[in-house]
Amino acid sequence: MCTDPREHEETASCSYVMSQKVKDPERLLGEIAFQLDRRILSYVFQGQNRLYGFTVLNIRDKIIQVSTHPLTGKVDEGYRLQLSQRYTELMAKLKQLGYSMTLHPPFTEFIINTYGILKQRADSYSARELGYNSPDFLRRVVINSAPSKLLKDLLLLFSCLSFMARQDGKPLFLW
Repeated sequence: MCTDPREHEETASCSYVMSQKVKDPERLLGEIAFQLDRRILSYVFQGQNRLYGFTVLNIRDKIIQVSTHPLTGKVDEGYRLQLSQRYTELMAKLKQLGYSMTLHPPFTEFIINTYGILKQRADSYSARELGYNSPDFLRRVVINSAPSKLLKDLLLLFSCLSFMARQDGKPLFLW
């Protein structure tokens, strides 16, 4: 690991060197998109343990689905309102960063489907060693590996993920 012994943090030049040695940088692009999608869903559906089949692209339908009783069809209006408010508040914050509800959910899905996600989940020690929780490192990977036509929007997804991590005080990648 490349660290400054006085500060115990990566330096910018060290981050650059590490980003040049990433095994699957394209998969890391997909992982960033996937992590943002999951982070948004986890924020909106805080009570849901499983989010299988949920994406930000279908979030409105999922709000309706989870707030409707599957047998009776009775709608829990209070719960639906709570989910919708969380979603609206978060989208307003992400919009300030440039996130577009019409562009970025399908773009996220495209990135995940095109590049995949990391094959193996890292434990917290490995994630730190690999630089997966270093904003400088991950930003450098995006800059070095993203096709130029996708760079602006990939950096925006990364900025949104970084923002959410700062807001909730959790690592960039949640496994």
